[in-house]
Amino acid sequence: MISYELKPTFDNLKNSILTDSVGRNKSIAKFIELLDEIDGNVAIALDDSWGNGKTFFVKQTQIVLQNRTSSDEKLNGIRQCMEKLLKNDKVRNYLPVYYDAWSNDNDTDPVLSIIFNMLQDVDDLEDYEVNDKNWWDRFTTGLELITTSFGGPRVQAFLDSVKGKDVLSEIKKRKQSDQVLNQLFDTLLEKQPADTRILFFIDEIDRCCPNFAVRLLERIKHYFLHEKVIFVVSVNMSELQHTIKRHYGNDFNADKYLRRFFDFTIPLPPADMTKYYETINFEDNKAKDEIAKVVMRKYNFSLREITRYLQYLKVAVPERYITYGDHKYPFYVEILTPFLIGLKVHDSDKYNDFINGKDISSFVEIMQECRADSFCEILINPGKETFNKENTAQKTFVSLEERFKPMYECLFGYNDSAKAVRIPGDTIYSNDKNYILEIMSMMRASQNLKGGNNGTN
Repeated sequence: MISYELKPTFDNLKNSILTDSVGRNKSIAKFIELLDEIDGNVAIALDDSWGNGKTFFVKQTQIVLQNRTSSDEKLNGIRQCMEKLLKNDKVRNYLPVYYDAWSNDNDTDPVLSIIFNMLQDVDDLEDYEVNDKNWWDRFTTGLELITTSFGGPRVQAFLDSVKGKDVLSEIKKRKQSDQVLNQLFDTLLEKQPADTRILFFIDEIDRCCPNFAVRLLERIKHYFLHEKVIFVVSVNMSELQHTIKRHYGNDFNADKYLRRFFDFTIPLPPADMTKYYETINFEDNKAKDEIAKVVMRKYNFSLREITRYLQYLKVAVPERYITYGDHKYPFYVEILTPFLIGLKVHDSDKYNDFINGKDISSFVEIMQECRADSFCEILINPGKETFNKENTAQKTFVSLEERFKPMYECLFGYNDSAKAVRIPGDTIYSNDKNYILEIMSMMRASQNLKGGNNGTN
């Protein structure tokens, strides 16, 4: 079965850059040019709703920035792919560090949690230990001081492993926490080109427990003050405001609070949906696929919702099962089912209203965006009637809602609705609803995915 999910694995990230598979290479280049132009210590919010590819974008950016200075053969081709898009003469070097706040929100202190991730992301630390013992001692001493200032078993365990001794017993005094961090960054940057800056990508903060999210923001604001440190926080600002209010109370001005932290708020550029469909092997050469594309556009699905929707549709209506005998079954499977699945992903309340006979409007709105004469041909007399107001020279215009309503009420109406409705070339039975809902449940047996004798099969 085709998988429509594009996970942020290294291979997918690399290939997505080499092929520009989501159409964001230009946006990555523009974002890097923006970073190159910024001086000093700043915090940037990269804002978009959940599921639109923020994680993918920042991890793509991380790989591109790593490729500026890395000799890693795994990154071959990325520089050549991106250099024609990076037009800024002011090119800087970065140590990019990715930090998933949600997966770390059980840690005691965000500072140590971030530093631990930095140790994992920075290349060549082991080489420095071997080739420059003096530098390594100064660097690990800085880590010792941070451990004492903030506390935390994860970093302490790391230090114990690399130095093989109880580092805390050798610490003689503490320094101010921000000074300790500044000295650690200074030491780390000694091994880098003079213009190098440390770039922290903070992801998923809007999913964290409120206490950790607030503590993380406060720590960034108060302690990460080094002039060569930049924070990019990929976030759904609306959701983060809700998180802040859960911590401080519903009357708290979360918007004003967050403006204290972010120097810039940048909306994530949209993905190129045509390229994205090609990447996930989605084709629209069948009726159900055309309906699916309209549904995804009409409901403005995020990349994550598109993945969920297409996977659901693929399981509910496998290609090998689309063989029908009766006139109405292609309509049920290729038209009504893609609509219903999309409505369920989009708004479960509207889905429940539709299948309970309360609201026909959602279907009419979708079909008005489609070639309704072709997709709903079972509702009209071919060659004589049309749902298109602009095509009435030789055909009679009929209302899609009025023509579909008797069928809808028969299928999804109340007990006093008609048990059967005649349509051109076929008959709709009230218990056909069971057939439709079985498809929706993804439990329909393959041998039963065929037309039959009044919808009872």
